[in-house]
Amino acid sequence: MSEIHDNAHQDIFYNVFRLQHVFFEAVRSQLNGADVHPRQGPILGLLLHHDGLSQADLVRKMHVSAATVAVSLSRLEKQGYVTRVRNQQNQRANVLALTEKGRKEAVCIEKLMQEIGYAAMEGLSETDKQMAARLFGQMVENIIRQFCIKE
Repeated sequence: MSEIHDNAHQDIFYNVFRLQHVFFEAVRSQLNGADVHPRQGPILGLLLHHDGLSQADLVRKMHVSAATVAVSLSRLEKQGYVTRVRNQQNQRANVLALTEKGRKEAVCIEKLMQEIGYAAMEGLSETDKQMAARLFGQMVENIIRQFCIKE
C-alpha cells in the first residue's frame, strides 16, 4: 500500500467521520430524554417498516455483528420498545415486533433523522446531492472489492 500524503484524502475521511458524529449528536440532543440510544434508531426503523424480522435478519440488513444487535435488542426489550413473538411460519422460531411504545418512538426518531438529514443537505443542489451519493457509493464499493469485505 502506498503512503498517502494527499490532504484531500485526509479531509474527506475526517469529514465523513465528523458528519457521522455530529449527526448522531444532533439526534441525541433532540431525543428529549428518551431512553433510546441514537444508534438503536436503525433497529426501530427496520422493525417499523419490516415487522417480523428475526435477529439474524437485522444483522444482515444492518451490516453489524450479531453481538451488536443482541446488545441493542436486549436494551430495547428491557425498555419496552421491542418484543419477541412466535414466528407464524415456524413455531420454533421467534421474530421481533415493536410494541406500541416502540412504534411511537420509531416514528419520532425517523422523523427526527429525516429533519436532521434535510438540515445537513441545506444549500446543496440536487446535482451536488446526486454526486455525493455516487462518490460515497463508489468509495464503499472500492473498499468492499479491495479488502474482500462481505456485506
